[in-house]
Amino acid sequence: MAENEPLPDRPRPRWPLILGSLVGGFLMLAVGLGLGWYLFYRPIVNVAVQLPAPPPPPAPPGPDAAQVKALEDQIDKQKAANKQIEDQIAMLKDRLKADVCTIKDPLGKTTPPSTPAPAGALPERKT
Repeated sequence: MAENEPLPDRPRPRWPLILGSLVGGFLMLAVGLGLGWYLFYRPIVNVAVQLPAPPPPPAPPGPDAAQVKALEDQIDKQKAANKQIEDQIAMLKDRLKADVCTIKDPLGKTTPPSTPAPAGALPERKT
């Protein structure tokens, strides 16, 4: 009967589970670090590199005749506008010299007053 007797339960060794967990953890950590480097820290290389634009052709040695003509036309127009403004200023200055309104005569006419103002009505001028 010794042969048919159940063997006493031996404790199972735990080292394979511990070793498997450590190796699996390190593998997962390595995969995470590699994926993080691949997604965030790898150098980004553009395959299609554009060449710089070619330099512009050199400018002609003299001024452009069309641009000179356009600038001269603008200068003539500005001179005509300035002449109009000067004429208007001269006309307004002439108007100021002719009819100036005063307190005594707000309409600006040069008729002599019919009666003199009382002595205390007008302030005296100081020279």
